Formats: sequence, structure tokens, C-alpha cells
Amino acid sequence: MSEIRNRQWRVARYPASNEPISSALFEWVENSVPEPSDNQFVVKTLYLAPGPALRGYLDPNHKQFLGNVPVGEVMRGRGIGVILSSKNPDYAVGEYFVGSLGWQDYSVQHPRGKEFVFSTKKISAPLRPLSLELGILGQSGATAYFGVLEAGRIKAGDNVLVSAAAGGVGSAAGQIARIKGAAKVVGLASTDKKCQWLVDTLGFDAAINYKTADLSHQLAEEFPKGIDLFFDSVGGDILNTGLAHISLNARVALCGFIATDYDPHANIGPINYRNLLYQRATMQGFIVFDYWERFAEAEQALRQWHSTGELVFCEDLSDGLEKMPQAVEDLFAGNNSGVKICRVNDEPA
Repeated sequence: MSEIRNRQWRVARYPASNEPISSALFEWVENSVPEPSDNQFVVKTLYLAPGPALRGYLDPNHKQFLGNVPVGEVMRGRGIGVILSSKNPDYAVGEYFVGSLGWQDYSVQHPRGKEFVFSTKKISAPLRPLSLELGILGQSGATAYFGVLEAGRIKAGDNVLVSAAAGGVGSAAGQIARIKGAAKVVGLASTDKKCQWLVDTLGFDAAINYKTADLSHQLAEEFPKGIDLFFDSVGGDILNTGLAHISLNARVALCGFIATDYDPHANIGPINYRNLLYQRATMQGFIVFDYWERFAEAEQALRQWHSTGELVFCEDLSDGLEKMPQAVEDLFAGNNSGVKICRVNDEPA
């Protein structure tokens, strides 16, 4: 019988300015499956969920959150797996674990403090498919939950705009806004197919293809009284255009700025920021990790909404660890609908 090997993607080099993520940045290697030391356990990766933060991990000057990944190291990646072997009494073989597993089949893990509950935890009551824990029942869902409820301070009757609405967080944010009593939820997406999916499958009231529409005109049509809550993950021109249409006492929740995130020339802020003053509006950035003490609240609500069918499960699935660079490239190109997921190994029966 052939030896089981640990397949890995390691960082070979950092990208040049504005170079897209591709397999050219990584080196494919195979090693022996690691063994746990005292208090450690080994996790077999089942699913990985690439996210926009991965671009920062490949930036030599990136200092935020976890910092960058050194050249030669396994590429960082959040995933869910099953515990294969353990020398920790609190983590048993066969239990499921969510954490930073990396782009590999097997990883050595250890317990973290309660402040890491968002990103590192044992799954006590897993649902199938297990990838749900990386999407609407996990960090993507929690980001949408706290963004809409806390940064966005949603109120019943709000008129809500969601950018990047077909992405993992945006698709959940729009649904949560609807669940919490929004009068109207409009999503922005990059294709007509995605727009139709937002309306037909996720229950958005309307969707706008921002690449083909006159966005300012369309927002005026959809929001004649203004946007009460703007959940933005894009920044750039879309944020600027949205700010021109906010209502009195509007709230803008800043979840990300992928349109300008790694553009070295994007140093000019939104011209329409003055509308924040005119409309006595607020714009607040937020990070999901700020709410780790309330994760149980988010998890309970998300599971309840999922069980009743109010929160629709949606993911864009790739198959095989070898597809991870392409999965990330697709994510940044906006080719996904829902949470981008890569299945690394099959779920246990």
C-alpha cells in the first residue's frame, strides 16, 4: 500500500504590483503526514474557503491581522476538517474542527484562547454539508450578521443596498436585512445571471448589474427616498455613487474595499463623502473579530434562520486541492455566486 502523503501549496514568490493570483505564485510539494505532539491534534482538511484576505497574505508589506505568509511556507487558508489523530483529551478523533488549516491535506493544530472562537473551534453539532461552517453558519454569515445589525443598525422598514451581493458575505447580508424587516433590499452584482439569482433564489427585491447599468440613475429609480442602509464591501466608485443616494440619518457599513484594496494608486477618497454631513449619516467600518464574545448569538440566529429556510445556503464549489489557486483567482475576478468553497477531501460518511 502506498504511503499517504500531505499535499501542500507553498508560497513560491509574492506577486508583482496588480499581478493576479495564480498557480505561478505557489509551489506544489508533498510531505509525510505530520504527527501531533503533546496537547496537539492532526486535522485532515475537507473544505477550504478562500477569501479576499488571501491577497494581503501575499503582500510583503502587509501588517494587518495575521500578517503575510513568508515565502516557502504553506499558504494560509481557513477550512474545516476532521481530527485524524490527537494527543489532546479535549479534541477526539472523528470530531470536526474549523480553523486556519492551510492549503494542505493535513495540519497540526492546538487549542486557542476564547478570543479565537470565530476562527478556531470544534464543531459540536455539525450540519451537512460541512462547508456550511465556512459560509452562512460560519465566518461569512457572522460577518454579515454583525455588519447588518451592529455597524448597519438595521431598522424595520429600511431601504437597503448591498454591494458585492453575490459574494459570500453580501449574499448573506441581503438575506439577513430581509429577515430583519427591511422594506426593500437591492443588490449589486457583475452579471445579469447573478442579478437574476439574487432575486429568484435569495429573495432580493431587485438587483442591478453595475457593469452595464447607469448606476446612479438606477439607484435613484430604486431608492426615490434614499438608501437607509448601505452594506458595502467594494469601495471605490461604487461606494462613491452609493453615498450620493443616502437618506437622512443613513448608515453605511464598511465591510471591505476590494475595488481598491491593493491598487497602489487608489489614494483618493470618495468625493461624495460630504453627503454624510448633509444627510447626518454615519459610516462605520467593522471587523467580525470585534464581536467574538457574541459569536454564540450569531450562530444561534443563523442556524435558526437556516433551519426555517429563511436563510438560503449558497456556495460556489471547486473540487480538488490542486484547484485552490484557480479558486482564488475566480474569487477576485468575481466569478463566484455565494461563498467560494474548495472541496479538498470527501466528507466522512
